[in-house]
Amino acid sequence: LYHSGQLASYGRHGAAAAVLPAFLFLTACSTLPGPPAAPSTLAARPFAANFTAAGRVAARLTGEDKRGFSGGFNWTHRPAQDVVELLTPLGQIAARLTMTAAGAEIELGDGQRTFTSDPERFLSDNLGATLPVAALPYWLQAVPLARVPYRAEADALGRPGTLWQNGWQIQYTEYAAETPGAHPTRLQLNFGDIEARMIVSEWNAQ
Repeated sequence: LYHSGQLASYGRHGAAAAVLPAFLFLTACSTLPGPPAAPSTLAARPFAANFTAAGRVAARLTGEDKRGFSGGFNWTHRPAQDVVELLTPLGQIAARLTMTAAGAEIELGDGQRTFTSDPERFLSDNLGATLPVAALPYWLQAVPLARVPYRAEADALGRPGTLWQNGWQIQYTEYAAETPGAHPTRLQLNFGDIEARMIVSEWNAQ
């Protein structure tokens, strides 16, 4: 746009010729749709009390003590029990955890069985890095743990883009579809020097 003093230096036709393109440009810009604004809060999401999931997982320590594991996983969730199988890259069972409120019965790949009241500590001690197995039935569905403080950034559909809870940062980098209720298919989780990635290739919610 021109100031009035600048317009005075143009002739009548010159001023009209200068102003008309600017007017047309501003009019065109005003009709262009802008990007959808991201909601400031999460939209309500359904929570499946029963589900099965399968995919790939990798967890490691990023500090000086570089340890960890990678392979496949199978997960069966029921209201009172979770059964989690962690598989080697060749598809053999590295550990099977049957978890309840009391703790976890664990079967290792060599057939050894044990019980622990702290399955996350057991994974850290025996596989080199841990996973937040108590919270993952919620976080795999992009749902915050109930009655636990959290912070979240929502995407344009109201789904979590990033969730912070229990000291973990969970980034949802891909969902199964561009719909508000779609389940996440790619997650990255960080807690201190723990870094984990999960790819959910199979999902069946009931």
